Amino acid sequence: MAKPDLDAVLHGTLLGEGVLNAELAILLADERGHYVAVNEFVCDLTGYTRNQLTRLRAGQLGADEESRGIYEKLVIRKKLQGRKLVRRKDGLVLPCRYWGIPTTVARLPYFVLLLWPTGAPQPAEG
Repeated sequence: MAKPDLDAVLHGTLLGEGVLNAELAILLADERGHYVAVNEFVCDLTGYTRNQLTRLRAGQLGADEESRGIYEKLVIRKKLQGRKLVRRKDGLVLPCRYWGIPTTVARLPYFVLLLWPTGAPQPAEG
């Protein structure tokens, strides 16, 4: 029986905890666009619980048509970055920068969306 690579386990554990606690919104979506995991900062940023967020599909947090279409572009282009408007649970709109990239988890394809706010929440237009 092969010995476990304790160094890899340590790095994986540290990286996992670091991602969960980072002040950077991190969302993981499957091939169909369903959020399957989010870190705590996404909850703080949007006002949704982790359970509520994992019931959403990519794009449902978008506050305008362009922001809602980012996931479809990401699937085609494989890497994407730019600006988007995020609609919080309280209805306010938060301007953010984002970076989307493909990844694998347990050898299955996923997409990671990183978000960070670039301004204060504002009332929605219209």
